[in-house]
Amino acid sequence: MKIGIAGLGLIGGSLALALRGAHSVTGFDTAPAARDAASRAGIAMVDRLEDLAKADAVIVATPLAAIVPTLAALEPDAGAAVLLDVASVRAPVEDHVRRTPSGPPIVGLHPMAGRSAQGFAAADPALFAGRPFLVVPTQRADARAMAVAGEIARAAGGVVTVCSAAEHDRIIAVISALPLTVSAALSLAAADGVRDLTSLAGPGFRDTTRLALTSLDLGEAMLSANAANVVDAIARLRRILDQIEQAVADGNVAAIRAILQRAAETRGALD
Repeated sequence: MKIGIAGLGLIGGSLALALRGAHSVTGFDTAPAARDAASRAGIAMVDRLEDLAKADAVIVATPLAAIVPTLAALEPDAGAAVLLDVASVRAPVEDHVRRTPSGPPIVGLHPMAGRSAQGFAAADPALFAGRPFLVVPTQRADARAMAVAGEIARAAGGVVTVCSAAEHDRIIAVISALPLTVSAALSLAAADGVRDLTSLAGPGFRDTTRLALTSLDLGEAMLSANAANVVDAIARLRRILDQIEQAVADGNVAAIRAILQRAAETRGALD
């Protein structure tokens, strides 16, 4: 399969490196540094975004704010190409498809993988190994487009999970946006309460607050573009924090232990 990738940061670059063994991969990026790094890594590059539309499938892996404009720019030349995007919030793409119901097929292809380091320099072909890919059909998707999305996810080493756009955004609010929010809040709360945070914080605190290092553009987009779901997730967290606060204030050791036990069981199920 001929696959074009628009945006060669961490996710797009990792996809390019993971897919090039089984598929013919071509990339495009507006940043000269990304273009140069990808070329040095052996990724074939094109000079114009529209040239990617000659592929069988084009993956849009730009920052979230640029995904819909990039899809729109590709659509006139897409022909038979399937357009896929890695948007971490589906609502903007859904709005675009509703406004323009005719056009090439579009499918969301959101890998649940990442790291704090950004850019092609951080790209890793093993980034998606065993990781879920949330495959999200739009009203323009057909069986062929869904099959292409599944093939690409599996070729990258991922595991396919199909869900609706609404379900996707509810999930992401809880497992991505809420951890970012908590990490940021914990970093700020600790900075106010510990006199020498830099020298005293141990691995546990550093691991827990790692997501506070998320790029500002990504963090802002994840929270603002999915606001209703994020607000709901924060409200649920606040209710649990209230329960913990009350148990601690009351000296209710049994309640504290029960909360921690439930939390340990939930976290343990992830391993």
